[in-house]
Amino acid sequence: MKKWQVKAIQVGSIRLDRSAMTHYKGKGETITVPIWCAGATDGEHKVLVDTGIRSLEIYQQAEPGAAQTPEQDTARAVERIMGWKAEDVDIVINTHLHCDHSGGNFRFKNARFYVQKAEWEAAFNPLVPEAPFYDVPCYDKKAVNYFQWNFLDGDAEILPGLRVIATPGHTRGHQSVLFNTEQGVVCVSGDICNVAENVNENLEPNIVVMVAETYESLKRIREAAHYILPGHDPGIQDGAETFIPVVD
Repeated sequence: MKKWQVKAIQVGSIRLDRSAMTHYKGKGETITVPIWCAGATDGEHKVLVDTGIRSLEIYQQAEPGAAQTPEQDTARAVERIMGWKAEDVDIVINTHLHCDHSGGNFRFKNARFYVQKAEWEAAFNPLVPEAPFYDVPCYDKKAVNYFQWNFLDGDAEILPGLRVIATPGHTRGHQSVLFNTEQGVVCVSGDICNVAENVNENLEPNIVVMVAETYESLKRIREAAHYILPGHDPGIQDGAETFIPVVD
């Protein structure tokens, strides 16, 4: 089976109360967390997991503490960390379609896109607590040609050593991405796991629309992965190739 090389790519940051991501733990402690994407290659394919924000001004309406430097613009960040131009990327996997995870989709004109069908449907018909985080121009037909989309229904193998697993809870159609690497299985979790404490201490992440499913999804990650790149963990460095161990 092929081995993948995975790198963390920072595409912005959010200043917030720590407890927002750890189910009340650390209440009153203000922290700044990254917005993570991931680049991965098996030596042949160029894969990007999530694409950051479309517009800082628009994203700040949902997250007032959001910030982004010029070097964290998604296309520039991908080239800086991975050495790829936007047109080089051949696969984009959206863990979910919130606007800090799908905002750069329009940049990757040559990519095939993978998302859960349930997530696509939810993104066009959000529940009240979800609505501020879905920004239709991130994923509509102007951003991504409809025929570039591949709609999944649960777990799927994308390529040898690259698999997605359904991890609903943060959103109705959330998925996480597993890569087989030399170190073991790395999970790029999206926001079912904002920070490693969510999976390692069984704490709810920020924004939960399905409570029971959230805990089942965290369990699935513990069962499958040796390491995790959470959606917003500040304990990981930009460009890192080593991630946080998952506790059994």
